[in-house]
Amino acid sequence: MMTSLLSSTTILLLVASWVVFHIAQAIHRLYFSPIAKFPGPKLAAVSFWYEFYYDVFLGGQYTFEIGRMHKKYGPIIRINPYELHVSSPDFYEKLYAGPGKRRHRWDWMTAQFGMPQSMFGTNDHDTHRIRRAAVSPFFSKGAVRKLQPIIEERIEALLNRFRGFQSSGEPILLNYAFSAYTNDIAQEYAFARSDHRVDQHDFEPTFHDASVAGSTGGAIIKQWPWILPIMQSLPDSFMTWLDPNMKSKQIREMKSGQRDDSKDANHRTIFYEILNSSLPEEEKSDERLAQDGQAVVVAGTLTTAWALCIAVFYLLSQPETLAKLKAELQTVLNGPVSGVTLAALEQLPYLTGCVQESIRLSYGVCTRLQRIAPDETLVLNDGQKDWHIPPGTPVGMTSVLVHHDESVFPESRKFLPERWIDHPHLDRYLVSFTKGTRICIGINLAYAELYLGLARIFRVYGSGEIKTEGDVGYLELFETTADDVELTKDVFIPVGKDGSKGIRVTVKK
Repeated sequence: MMTSLLSSTTILLLVASWVVFHIAQAIHRLYFSPIAKFPGPKLAAVSFWYEFYYDVFLGGQYTFEIGRMHKKYGPIIRINPYELHVSSPDFYEKLYAGPGKRRHRWDWMTAQFGMPQSMFGTNDHDTHRIRRAAVSPFFSKGAVRKLQPIIEERIEALLNRFRGFQSSGEPILLNYAFSAYTNDIAQEYAFARSDHRVDQHDFEPTFHDASVAGSTGGAIIKQWPWILPIMQSLPDSFMTWLDPNMKSKQIREMKSGQRDDSKDANHRTIFYEILNSSLPEEEKSDERLAQDGQAVVVAGTLTTAWALCIAVFYLLSQPETLAKLKAELQTVLNGPVSGVTLAALEQLPYLTGCVQESIRLSYGVCTRLQRIAPDETLVLNDGQKDWHIPPGTPVGMTSVLVHHDESVFPESRKFLPERWIDHPHLDRYLVSFTKGTRICIGINLAYAELYLGLARIFRVYGSGEIKTEGDVGYLELFETTADDVELTKDVFIPVGKDGSKGIRVTVKK
């Protein structure tokens, strides 16, 4: 009896302690936190469960709720117990600052990917700077331009597949086709070998599907990070999102010289750059190399592929836009196989407008990316007062909100390449690749794939309404509508609506 009474008392004390702790925590977060003065829903300030409800229970909806919160509370808001969010486009370059300003990432965000040793997952500013410096020349514009023959070879392989679909009459799922194209290039550039997904019957969609599935789980892992080590402990056969190129065995072979695909390639690989850099030996571990390789291939596959899907959808939906693009392409591409340099394509204003719009409406990543300024108080003026952000505070901005700010991009939901012509000031508001010292290291490669891909495809293919001399056929949307490209949920990367069958086209003669 006494034992039972003690047990009941112990349970009551534990429950009471738990309740008191959380009440005290809520009071501290509401009234004594360094960011207590910032506006926003009280529930969001008290607990991460507010975000959990929108992102996990409702499925990737917190980005849109943040947009609604800004309309109610203003350009700077508190969105969870520790984090602020800003919607003012002009604040972007202050937050995502260039050299001379230290910016950390927030481990609550980056931990979901399980790649803390990769450049993407490196939170500390100084460590990131050292790691990035070792491979920055590898991703420079000059280095990427030398890659043009490799990109064009994959484009030609893709166009060959188009001809096959033209003969069979089957629709092409562009999500898979373009992911195969970008994945082949990313693998070839990083490892001097690829799986040649473009050449495979179904575009070998395993990597695409697994990467999307992995991104979808990020919202849960952010809330419960202990899930990730359990997943990573599973056998490789269960971890299909890990590409074969990134297995530690192959990394060890490359380091030991047993395997060096770059010897047979006409370009260096990311592993060559890291292993032959001045980085200390601990920065050349098998695990770090594997994580950087994984990050490069994942980041270099889905986002650019989706931008190509966006471009093709709108160009086929807007005959007048496609007509202008094809007329411009005829001025530099004299025939289906005539060569032109990437540098020359970059000078074409209408093609550039199409590329920029496809990047703007594909967002890069559609979730917020936080930065922490450890050494300075950031100041935002909302038109009425200055808001002083304490050093060490995670602050995020979101490409979706910036790209649909009507004061910067009028009629922001429309695909309007003209908006970029003679308006270079808009470049500062295109934030799909972020800005500053942590700007996406693969930005030049992504642009090259977009310029060369769109130019080659639409030099030889028109639409049902628009055909020009030299065309070998035309593309027609197949059971695809604007609903299939409209962003309806945030799973870190943009995805179509639930139930969407993707962006599909048929190739006609």
